[in-house]
Amino acid sequence: MLRLLGAMMMAFSGAPAGAALRDVSLFLEKHCVECHDAETKKGGLDLVALGRNPESANTFARWVKIHDRVQDGEMPPAKQPRPEAKDAAAFLGTLAGDLTVMDAARLQHEGRVPVRRLNRVEFENTLRDLLGVPGLKVLNDLPADGKSHGFDRTADALQFSFVHMDKYLAAVDRALDMATPNFVERPPVFKYRYSPFQNTRREGKECNLMIHVSVQQRTCIGLVGLGRDPTLKAADGYRLKDDEPKSTALGFFRHEDADCYWALDAFPVLSGWHKLRVSGYSFGWDKEKVVPTERHGALAWGKNITSEHYGTVDLPPNKAGVREISVWTERGGGSTGRDAIGVNPASCEKIRDFGVNRETGLGTFGPPCDAQGVAIEWFEIEGPFHDQWPPTSQLALFDDLPVKDWTKDSGVPKPAQQTWPRGGPEGAKDIYGGDGDKRPVVHVVSAEPEKDGPRLLANFLRRAFRHPVVEADVTPYAEIFSARMKAGDHFQDALKAAYRAALVSPDFFLLRGSGPHALAARLSYFLWVGPPDDTLNKLADSGELSKPEVLRGQSERMLADSKAARFIESFTGQWLKLRDIDATQPDKGLYPEYMPWLQESLLAETRAFFSELLTQDLGVMHFVKSDFAMLNEPLARHYGIEGVRGFDLRRVSLPPDSPRGGFLTQGSVLKVTANGTSTSPVVRGAFVMEHLLGIVPTPPPADAGTIEPDTRGTTTIREQLEKHKRNASCATCHVKMDPYGFALESFDVIGKSRDRYRVGGAPNAPTGSAERPFIHGNGIAYHFDKPVDCTGQLPDGRPFADVRELRTMLAANEETIARAFVGHLVTYATGTGISFSERAEVERILQSAKAKKYGVRTLLLETIASPLFTKP
Repeated sequence: MLRLLGAMMMAFSGAPAGAALRDVSLFLEKHCVECHDAETKKGGLDLVALGRNPESANTFARWVKIHDRVQDGEMPPAKQPRPEAKDAAAFLGTLAGDLTVMDAARLQHEGRVPVRRLNRVEFENTLRDLLGVPGLKVLNDLPADGKSHGFDRTADALQFSFVHMDKYLAAVDRALDMATPNFVERPPVFKYRYSPFQNTRREGKECNLMIHVSVQQRTCIGLVGLGRDPTLKAADGYRLKDDEPKSTALGFFRHEDADCYWALDAFPVLSGWHKLRVSGYSFGWDKEKVVPTERHGALAWGKNITSEHYGTVDLPPNKAGVREISVWTERGGGSTGRDAIGVNPASCEKIRDFGVNRETGLGTFGPPCDAQGVAIEWFEIEGPFHDQWPPTSQLALFDDLPVKDWTKDSGVPKPAQQTWPRGGPEGAKDIYGGDGDKRPVVHVVSAEPEKDGPRLLANFLRRAFRHPVVEADVTPYAEIFSARMKAGDHFQDALKAAYRAALVSPDFFLLRGSGPHALAARLSYFLWVGPPDDTLNKLADSGELSKPEVLRGQSERMLADSKAARFIESFTGQWLKLRDIDATQPDKGLYPEYMPWLQESLLAETRAFFSELLTQDLGVMHFVKSDFAMLNEPLARHYGIEGVRGFDLRRVSLPPDSPRGGFLTQGSVLKVTANGTSTSPVVRGAFVMEHLLGIVPTPPPADAGTIEPDTRGTTTIREQLEKHKRNASCATCHVKMDPYGFALESFDVIGKSRDRYRVGGAPNAPTGSAERPFIHGNGIAYHFDKPVDCTGQLPDGRPFADVRELRTMLAANEETIARAFVGHLVTYATGTGISFSERAEVERILQSAKAKKYGVRTLLLETIASPLFTKP
């Protein structure tokens, strides 16, 4: 006793002396040391040896864990004698006071916001905004960023190496190339209209290759309204033959796969904003003929060779409608059809071959099963469109300097021109040639290069470095410019060399913590995932931004801007792990109905739901329980909800007994917390704890083992977990995590409701029957086996029968969900989590937001106004 008391006195030498300090030591001796001394060391904790080293983050974290375990009633264990409430309060008060003093001193010394580099999403957005090139895509060419506390915005996760430098330099070169002026005058707007049965390839002598194959193999049919045109046939030489009546549309049943991509390769596009239009409709098929349908269709635009998805548009049933999207497209070389803009019928299944005869290569007209088809009358591409001229990119690099045609008589070296892809022999040609060989050579003209160079550099560096610059900041880059000019470079090339150096410098790459301009950058990278605009910069220059009313006003302005969509995508992508949606793919045999347009809808649902909560300032209770959802037709069908038609998302009221509503039961979350074959209550339970309740599960011990999915269906996951939990060290954590996951067992790998588990093997029933329906033209290859048990009991002993009851229990504790949400916001916004001494500030934020039922917008704005965000 005396030895331990002395050790505790030494350990807490910074705490108030006297009776309170003895109370800490006596409390530990009475309730903790029996299991946590040098001989026993349960959980690896030796209280006597632990000590108190304020410079040791590990030691500090252990004491915080001791505090929290006692505060939550987890320690001493339930089977041990419970301490008197007053004794526990005295212990916690003294320990918390000491920890707060130590932590506050550390923050005072180190600062709250660490210096970190831009992650790759921020880097791409920064180049886009800075250089005025909204279509820049360099993200996938950069090394993946690390994560800490679930986010890629923390200093300890964002490492940097020579590999990073090489990739980032290449990205900067790509961005500067895209921003290089192309034209003296605004280029003309081109419009191309194309019907899929037209001959457009090889100077109008051939039709699209894939369409020819589809018609030949009869997986595509000619249509006149809702009637099949039997005269449309594939002819020799990749041509289509069509007698009277002439087809007005082509009807497709087959979704894009390795052999089916409709490239609009006859029509070139310049890089820039374009409007993509389609006239089409959906129709039904009843094994042998076209029939009306109630279901809408969908068509997806994109570019195959770069895996770009431009967007999906809704097509009305039975009668054609025109749909349009505006996208930034890059000029392709046209060397292959897959290099061109293309489309695929997203709402069709992957029905192919239709029983093709191997000798003739022909199949039956249409699928041998009921199916949905997409009919296309025509496509149209129009662009490029420019909101202003000169374009933003030209002004970003060269301000008001004119651009003129360059010739050998211009008296200056020929400058580098923007890189255009080189076309192939079949490349689409416009007035500039297949690979741009007929475009004019242009250059930026400066009458006084020695003055214009430093002037433009000073303006550029101010925006690139996100703070005012002085002559000393400009000089190194001005010297690069001067050296390149003396070496014989053209003015614009010399200036771009200096810009290049600036865009890989620490001033550009690093986000620093202190000063008004750091606050402006922190706010913009929080709400826009990109650099501050002129308004924020001016407010930082004047010092006005730090005023609470100004900071709030700017936050509201930024949330109303279209760039706030970046925050929604980035934050939900990391907080709810949506970025991991492609980490596993559902087993095609077990989940054949999972399609790209469903996954697109799942992601859109979660983002739209969060946006709705943010815009309407709805309470965090909606995270786990909501009476509405953001749905479209594929989502509603997936969730078993009637009456929703079309691909466009909208707010839909849910039936009172619906298990849907809130992030907890959204398909995107359910998919990222499962693998492609089976679900795990452990993974889903841990997700609920950490991401929604703010409780970080203890990592499993090294000898915990793993649970392999039983694809044979001989045991349920619950049975396997019960065996696993016979290990006492495992049971302690599983009793906390598993209940949440058990409730979510009522949803499968792709987020569909279930009451029995799917296992491999076709059911003993005829193909096409109710027990073995057609999916993608084939009977299902799975059957239903053991029933799902989604009952459970929370750690506090409260039982629940299903996910509906669990959601009600969770929704009743709004404060816990709000506290966790604030923690995630702070970590995402500042790159560091909530420390012990800052917990009181979190409670103040919660108290301020309580009257608004912890509204999502209120919590976000209160967080921005808090020292947790504003303090460097």
